[in-house]
Amino acid sequence: MSFLNRLFDASNSSDDLANFIQKNSIEIYDFFISQKNSSLLNYRKEITNYILLPETYRVYSNLDFSDTKNQTFLYCLLELSQRFGLSTEFQQLYNLAIRNNVSINSRFQAANRFLVGIKTISDYEGKINDILNDLSASYLEEEDNEQKTIATLIHFYTEVFYNFGQQNSEGVIEFRKKLLEELQKDQYKFLHTQSVDEVLSYSLENIDELYQAIQTKLDEILERASQYFAFNIEPHLIEVDSHYAELLATISANFQEIQKLCANLYSVVASDDIFWSLQRGVKVLTEQNQLLAYLNSYGKMHHAKMMSAISPIEQNDLKEELEIYDWGCGQGLASICFLEYLNKQNINYFINKFTLIEPSEIAIKRASLHLRKFTDDTQIDTINKDLDSLENSDFRSTENKTKIHLFSNILDIDLFSMTDLIGLIKYNFCGKNIFVCVSPFVDPFKTERINGFVNSFSNNPNFNLIANISERNGEWKGKSWSRVIRVFKCTV
Repeated sequence: MSFLNRLFDASNSSDDLANFIQKNSIEIYDFFISQKNSSLLNYRKEITNYILLPETYRVYSNLDFSDTKNQTFLYCLLELSQRFGLSTEFQQLYNLAIRNNVSINSRFQAANRFLVGIKTISDYEGKINDILNDLSASYLEEEDNEQKTIATLIHFYTEVFYNFGQQNSEGVIEFRKKLLEELQKDQYKFLHTQSVDEVLSYSLENIDELYQAIQTKLDEILERASQYFAFNIEPHLIEVDSHYAELLATISANFQEIQKLCANLYSVVASDDIFWSLQRGVKVLTEQNQLLAYLNSYGKMHHAKMMSAISPIEQNDLKEELEIYDWGCGQGLASICFLEYLNKQNINYFINKFTLIEPSEIAIKRASLHLRKFTDDTQIDTINKDLDSLENSDFRSTENKTKIHLFSNILDIDLFSMTDLIGLIKYNFCGKNIFVCVSPFVDPFKTERINGFVNSFSNNPNFNLIANISERNGEWKGKSWSRVIRVFKCTV
C-alpha cells in the first residue's frame, strides 16, 4: 500500500493519525520533504485533497500540537503547500499553526505574504521589501543553509509569472526589474545568487515550459536531483603533494594547530563570497578556499561540540577493538576529534580501520590527510558518495568489533532519505554499535529528525541512550553556540 493510502487510512480519527505519526515520523519527513519536486508533483491532487477535505481536516486539526512529531507533520504539510503554491491550503495550515502556537519561521511568513490576499500584480510589487526582509531573517537567523530560503524566493517569482505572465507579461517584466534592483542592494546581496539570476533570465514566452524549468532548477537548488558529483571510486583517497600537505607536516597532531593553520591561510584570501558559499557550514565543499574558510569560521565550534559528545562514552567501550565510520565526514574533523580525545585521556585503544564517507572528493582527500596526521598505520577507507548513493556493497564491517558511527552536522539535513540510511546501517553493521550524533539547534523540526533516527534503534537489544542534550544559543554554559547531542549504543 502506498504511503498516501496508508496516511488516508490512518486519518479516520485524531488518535489513529497521532499513532500513525508517532510510528512513521521518519517516513513522513522523507516523503514530504526529501523527495524531488518532480516526484511529488505526481501526488499533488491527493495531497491537496488530504489538506482540504473537511473530514481529514477535522482529524489533523484536532491533533495535540504540543507534541513535536505532530508539529513536524503540520510543518511538512505547510512546506509542501508553499512549494506547490497552494494558496488556500497554505492559508488553512498557516492559520492552524497560529491557533495552536506552532512555531512559524520567517520563511513561512514570507510565503504567507505572497500566497494569501493577492489580487493584482501591484500587490506582489508592494510586498517585495517585506518578503526580502523575512527571507533575510530566515537565512541569517534561522535556516542552516541558503537553499530553502532561495527556493522560497524563487517560489515568490513563480507565483507572479504563473498568475500574470500570460495576460500581463509586461507587468511581470517590470516586477522582475524591481526585484533585481532590490536584490542588488547590500542588505539583500546574499539572496542574489547565481540560481536566482538564472531563473529571472528565463523567457516568458511559454509559461508552462518556464514552470517546469523552474521545478527542475528547484530540485538542483535543494539538491534533490540525482548525483551532481563525479564520484571517485578509489578506496583510499588522500591529498598528496600539495602546499597544504607540506605545511601540515610541520605542525603537531593537534586540532587547535590545524585550525590555526587554516585560519592563517584563509586570512590571505578571505572574502564575503567565500564565507557565504559555506551556507552556514552545511554546503558540500568543492574548492580549496572553502576548506580553509570552514575551519577558520566553524573549526572551534565543531571541536567543542564533538568533544562534549564523545566524553560521555564509557572508557571500557573505547578500549575494545573499534571500527570508525565518519558519515558526511567533510575534512575528517569528527574523526580527528575522536582520536584527540582518546589520546588526551590516555585510553589504550585499538582501531582496526576508519571509513570516511563524503560526496566531495577534495574534502575527503583532505580528511584522509588530516587523519593520517594522527595515526601512522591505521587503515583508512574512503567512500566518495552522498548518503543516498550508498550501497550495501560499499561496507565490510566485522561483527565482533565495536562500530563507532560519527554523525557530525549531517542527520538534521533534509537532503537524503533517513529511512534508507537506517536500513543501510541495520543491514550492514551487525554487533555492537555506538552512535555519536552532533548538530546545531536549528529548529524543533530538525531536532525531531535526529530524535527519529535515535528512536529507530530504541527497540534494538542493549539500547542505551548515553547523552541527550538540546541547547539553543545562549543555553550552553560557557559557549556562544547551540548544540544537539544524541549519543547511544545498541546491538544491531
